[in-house]
Amino acid sequence: MLQQTTEVDSVGDPLVAAIAELANRFGLKLTKAHIGVLARSADGYLPFHQAEAAIEAVGMNFQPRLGSSLSHKQYDYPALVLLENNEPAVLHELADGDLLVWKPGLTEPEWLPFAGVANLFSGKFLTVTGDSDNLREGGTPWYRKGRNHWFWSEIHKEKRSFRPVLLASLMINVLALALPLFSMNVYDRVIPNRTVSTLWVLAVGVLLAFALEFALRTARANVVDHIGRRLDLKLSQKIFGRLLATPLSAKQGHTGSIAARVSEYAMVRDFFASTTIVLMVDMAFLVLFVAAIAYIAGWLAIVPIIAITVMAISGFILQRKVTEAAQDAQADYGLQQTLLVEALSGMETLKSLNSEGGMVGQWRRLAEVGTLSQQKLKKINAVAVGLASSFQQISSISLVIGGFYLFDAGKITMGAIIAIVMISSRSLAPAGQLAFILTRARQAKETLTSIEGLFDADDERRFGSSSLPAELRTASIKMENMEFSYPGTATPALQELNLAFEPGERVAIIGRVASGKSTLGRIVCGLYRPTGGSMMIDGIDSNQYQPQDIRDNFCFVGQDAGVFTGSIKDNLTLGRADVSDEALNAALRNTGADQFLSRDAGGFDRAAGEHGSQLSGGQRSFLALARAFVKPSKLLFLDEPTGAMDSQTEKLFVERLSASLAENQTLLISTHRPALLSVCDRIIVLDNGRVIADGPKATIGTAAGIQLQ
Repeated sequence: MLQQTTEVDSVGDPLVAAIAELANRFGLKLTKAHIGVLARSADGYLPFHQAEAAIEAVGMNFQPRLGSSLSHKQYDYPALVLLENNEPAVLHELADGDLLVWKPGLTEPEWLPFAGVANLFSGKFLTVTGDSDNLREGGTPWYRKGRNHWFWSEIHKEKRSFRPVLLASLMINVLALALPLFSMNVYDRVIPNRTVSTLWVLAVGVLLAFALEFALRTARANVVDHIGRRLDLKLSQKIFGRLLATPLSAKQGHTGSIAARVSEYAMVRDFFASTTIVLMVDMAFLVLFVAAIAYIAGWLAIVPIIAITVMAISGFILQRKVTEAAQDAQADYGLQQTLLVEALSGMETLKSLNSEGGMVGQWRRLAEVGTLSQQKLKKINAVAVGLASSFQQISSISLVIGGFYLFDAGKITMGAIIAIVMISSRSLAPAGQLAFILTRARQAKETLTSIEGLFDADDERRFGSSSLPAELRTASIKMENMEFSYPGTATPALQELNLAFEPGERVAIIGRVASGKSTLGRIVCGLYRPTGGSMMIDGIDSNQYQPQDIRDNFCFVGQDAGVFTGSIKDNLTLGRADVSDEALNAALRNTGADQFLSRDAGGFDRAAGEHGSQLSGGQRSFLALARAFVKPSKLLFLDEPTGAMDSQTEKLFVERLSASLAENQTLLISTHRPALLSVCDRIIVLDNGRVIADGPKATIGTAAGIQLQ
């Protein structure tokens, strides 16, 4: 009998362990890189709804299975399921009424009776399969293969949800014939014969049809909204996670433009989960209305056919102009977003220099261009609406004229004329939106292509070899002729570096401004990769490690404190729920940050403000330094850590730092402050990206002073 298990501490995150078990089955490996950008719950564990993203990230496929009971079909396995007490389990195989089950806490899967496992099943079931495309070398990138495409894979998963939308649309369009047929029968049969009873029977029938149509429209709108919400949650996380997984060296464009591009995905989502898709479905039923007109009035069906054809041609022509205007408006909006982000982030600088007027002038110039683009777009849309209305009116007039001649010939009745005019108006309504639909489709396509650029960039989660151990052993570093150039720059930031750092060393890196000190720290800590030469970690080329594994062991504290909106505790943990209060207090003591926090009534709950606006420069520095000590690291790189501190505070920090470092923990400090040299036993002097001096502090100190002058 399968026992329920609630203790998960021995295996860490149970869902991560279950996904790792599935990955092992298919010869894959789940690493921190795959789950690093997934959203965790308040208790620090990965929630089950994030399993789909983790399965896709590691290179597997899945198919949700609906139902409240386990599947009796062998091809539905292996599967990831959720048992009672929110315990995940892997069901590898079904054979002879037994299941091969693995769950956290077991070293090997074990065969258990199907009935026993079924009694604990909670209803969450994901059939998991391997992706054979991942075994191929070269070719299409992993994230664009088949159903693994970031967007189309989610649309594919919702195909069953669109079925009731199609069914409801069919019934809605059939019921739309109720009013024209009611009118025709009233004029042709009820009024001439004055049959009141028939009138009320028909009236009750058409009212019931209206009620049913209203219910179907409401249900269809709810389904479409529900699909849109699910797509929104999944796609927004995919895009934001992919953006965070992009290497710093592959950043595309300005921050505001990137933010505008990311927000545009809603246009693509809404195209497939909004009124647009409903209009497209309704367009498919134009044949039904034209057939109804042909059945009632014969050759007069040619009138709406001609009208629809002309409207389609004009819509196709107009959508090109609308797309061009929309592209201009989109580009102007991106520039405005960039200026807005820069102005808000540099508000203090603008005010201190009385430069608000200059920014307002730039904003006005961009706004003038933007309003022109918007005005052009509105004019084209107004023309499209006017043409659609005119075509509908001309079609109605043509049907009345043609209907008169058929009525005069005795081929149709007066009620039939009224009916075909009403049906024609109903059929041309979605056709009148054709320009809008084509425009939205074009915009969605171009937005999809634009966002595709984010996914075409390098992905840190795919760097390195998955066969290497996640944890570095000794953090021994050796550089051989290492070089680095920032993207888009001709001058190398680092040139021909031949350095080595052994565990436990205390090294000061000094040099003039822009000599490459900070860049060296970023490369050592995995924020950038060398563009030339090599850097070995534990005797293995650093490019073979996944950047997340390097950063998990090497900690970089830059000059920019990187304080985010939230409390002091939020900024110390940055979403990690596994950090204890003891670890936070120890980090504060190790850096001296407890001195300013202990005097504040808010303590850990004190608000830091946007970008740390409610903290002083020194307090932001202390916060960033304390954050580096929350989690143990094998190597610590501090970039000008005391630049915003006074001499007394700096002295306190140096004392705390010396006492808190572990024996084998490597310390690299980029500094211009002599006080920090007291914790170091080696000095490296950089100039123009090259090492010009390297040796013990006692012999390099004087020479370094000369160089700095």
